[in-house]
Formats: sequence, C-alpha cells, structure tokens
Amino acid sequence: MNRFTALALSVPCLLGIAISDPAQSQTPQPSEYIYVFTVTAKPGAVPAYEDFIKKVAAGAEKIGAAQHWMTWMATIGGPSRTFNIVLPFQKWSEVDGWTQVPQILAKAYGAAEGKRIMAAGGAASESSETSVLRLLPGLSSRPDSFNPRAGYLHLFVTEVEPAMMPAWEGFLGKLKAAQEKSPQFPSAIRRVAVLGSSNTYATAVAFSKFAERDSWPTNMDVMRTAYGQAQADSLDGVRLRSTRNARQMVLMYRPELSRLGAAPAAATR
Repeated sequence: MNRFTALALSVPCLLGIAISDPAQSQTPQPSEYIYVFTVTAKPGAVPAYEDFIKKVAAGAEKIGAAQHWMTWMATIGGPSRTFNIVLPFQKWSEVDGWTQVPQILAKAYGAAEGKRIMAAGGAASESSETSVLRLLPGLSSRPDSFNPRAGYLHLFVTEVEPAMMPAWEGFLGKLKAAQEKSPQFPSAIRRVAVLGSSNTYATAVAFSKFAERDSWPTNMDVMRTAYGQAQADSLDGVRLRSTRNARQMVLMYRPELSRLGAAPAAATR
C-alpha cells in the first residue's frame, strides 16, 4: 500500500464519524463525507504537536469556528506518532464556512502569538496528508447503530484493482447482507475515497474494550452461515482478485485533542 493510503486513509479511512452532543452516543447515520488530515509528528515531538492541537481547539472554541473534529491515533498496525484529525460534513458548501488554522490562531491569540503557535506546530510535524471519503450507506452494516464515541476503531483499508471495482462493491453488498444476519457482528461503516488515493475503500468497526472482539465472527464465518461453503469460497475469491493492497489497524480516540459540536445529529453528520 502506498504511503498516502497507509497514512491518510488509515483513519478515517474508515471512519463513520459523527460529531454530536456528548449526550448522544449514537446517531442515525454517519456523515456523508469526512475530511481527514493525517499528521506524523517528528520523533520526540508528540507532546509538542499535542499542545499545538489543543491550542487550535481552544482557539476555534474562542472564536466560534464552524468546524468540529475528532482526533485519533494509531495504536496497533499503523505508523507511530500519527494523528488522524477527522472533520465530518454533509455538503461541500459547509467547507466554505470553515476557518483556516492560521486565521483561527491569529483571531484567538493575536497575529504575533498565532504565528508563533503555527510555527511550533509545523516544527513538530514530520509529514502530513489529506483526503476526503464518502459514505457508502448501502454497503455499510447496521450504520444506524454505529457508536463513534466507543474509544477504538478497527480499520480495514483496501486498495482495489481499478477494473475490479464493480466486483468489489458486489462482494461488499453480499458481505453486508451476511453480517446483518449475524447478531454477533458489530456495526461496520464503509467509505470510498473521493479525493486522495483512488480506488480505495475503508471499513470502520468501533469497540470500547478489546474483550468485545472475542465474540466477533469472521467474514468467512458469516458468509458460510448465510450462503454455504461453496458460495462463501466464491465470494472470498472475488475479494482476493479485487485486492491490490490491504491493511488493518486499530485507532484510539483522543477526546482531549478533539472539538465536538453540540448541534443536533442531523446537522452534524
């Protein structure tokens, strides 16, 4: 998998993020789009970059900036020192209302101090990437029960062979139907990249404790139960032929580095 896919799509990649009032642990459906800003801090500079994110969040709150976000970090299977900042939106017109970070800092702290904070954030950063992913509601499993505040996300990121994209989506449709027949399988949110790495799909499964994973059936388990061994093997063959690169990882939610909105779910997702 190329570096952009591994970093920028690792989050969100997958994310079925909805940023809502703290009292709302679950919302009807994840946002139509997510904008993902992925930053890898320099070795030894993680505290400095965390301080930068906190200052941006405090500044955004002070000036009433329109955008809200959740911040995640890779804990297993992903690049270390990497922050995944995910901003949900329903329509592209919403992005026009976002205030750029330099302007947030200048308005909140003054021009000189804002410039100093921005420089400190840049000095702590080793690399950064951006991407936008679109929700695939018809291919997501139980999207209405997804809990974006669960604390962890298991992400599955797949770069698909361009000629196999219709076959891949057909496989996902059969997999979704099989998963929804299994009472043990958790909610799974699926997205596709619309800006950034092409032909890339991401699935996010949220959980609060690692022990929850002990009860999760495998994809082959649910397909075998739903369709029988022969068809399950055939569907898995489609998966293998469609896949150019694939990666799995676990992300941990960082609430102290996030800025959650208080608007109703319908407006924030």
